[in-house]
Amino acid sequence: MNAAENIEKVIKKFYAIKKSSVRTSMEMDEKVLDDAMLAYENNMKTKKSDLKPNLWRTIMKNRMTQMAAAAVILIAVLYMLIGKMGPTTWAIEQSIEALRDYSGVYMAGTVMDEYGTQKGCELWMRANKSLTSSKDTIIRVDNGVIQWVEDGSTYTYVPQNNTVYYENAVIAGMSQWPGPTLLELFAFSESTETIRGINPATGHEQVTLLSSFIDAHGTKSYSITFDAKTKLPVELVEWNNLDRRGAPAFHIRQITYYEDLPDSIFKVEYPTNANRVEKELTIPESSVGLLGDPQDGISAEGLSRQEAVELLLRQVYQAVMNEDFDRLRKLCPTIATVSDEFLRYLMQSEKPELRTEEIVEIGPIFKEGHSKIGPIVAVPCIIRTRGGTLREDKMIVQFRNIGGKSSCVFHGPYGMPHEIE
Repeated sequence: MNAAENIEKVIKKFYAIKKSSVRTSMEMDEKVLDDAMLAYENNMKTKKSDLKPNLWRTIMKNRMTQMAAAAVILIAVLYMLIGKMGPTTWAIEQSIEALRDYSGVYMAGTVMDEYGTQKGCELWMRANKSLTSSKDTIIRVDNGVIQWVEDGSTYTYVPQNNTVYYENAVIAGMSQWPGPTLLELFAFSESTETIRGINPATGHEQVTLLSSFIDAHGTKSYSITFDAKTKLPVELVEWNNLDRRGAPAFHIRQITYYEDLPDSIFKVEYPTNANRVEKELTIPESSVGLLGDPQDGISAEGLSRQEAVELLLRQVYQAVMNEDFDRLRKLCPTIATVSDEFLRYLMQSEKPELRTEEIVEIGPIFKEGHSKIGPIVAVPCIIRTRGGTLREDKMIVQFRNIGGKSSCVFHGPYGMPHEIE
């Protein structure tokens, strides 16, 4: 059995064990897809038992700095609660070993701007200590736009208006380090298949994993290709539709791994006279409909916003630590359709020392915004893991006033967790 056949065999074995949904084609009509998000919101309220898990979310470009957000940021609602997206048990054992010790990566390719034009981009990332997600990130687009992460905040310099947009959260990079944990996303998507071929440039066999799903941010499809000889990913492509149609929104054609990267890579210089503008706190409009059920969340009657937030988030963390999935779904309705089996799988980390052990502190509200159903707030949480390390989670809470009664519900993380050194 050659390398490519072996990879395909273990992938299929993994699917069989996890009972993943594997399909070979997409049959949804394009016009239906255009309205999919509206139907998704309605169905989440009325037909929760009929929906498959749509936990995975991709956070990409916002309207102000679309060309800067070239990094694929794969964030699950529970990511910061359990310390990582899931265990690194992806069936391609060789890839796990090949990627285990690399803490730096360089990617080059193209990103589509808001006008549908492909722009070249380069991306450098350095992993956190646990090698579960990126810590330092810098993205450079051909038109001069730069986005980078520094000390737990994200900055985007747009030379066209000489402005630096910033927000006090890590919203650039990869919440799953681009190795085995990243590949797990595709194993749990709604449609997954593998194809084998030969790279004409290298002569090496390669295996391409195709995947697509609908989430609160729209329709997405992906392909990730890895070399059957080196076991390393060599190409990553994302489309904003379910059938890999048309020009991709993001296309990485070169991936180089490094044992480490110097600090100088992540240093950014921009004009000292540049304007500085803080970005507003927002949540996707397509997810607002999931947060309006008065049966979800907790009452905020008679409480200040700070008191309500602390009460809610302590219950969220406690539900995670107790594996009380029913309670967790009521506090966090965006995971209402996720099965117990899947949630338990997420929490059975390969590194148990990264799991949440203690809530050290829930800090004061540091940012406020507004959705269609009421105010939203961002709150920092200091968490101690089982291994004794500290991390900062930033959470978004949605407030509602339904039938004259105040309540709040957990929307999800605000960016990625930040390890405290």
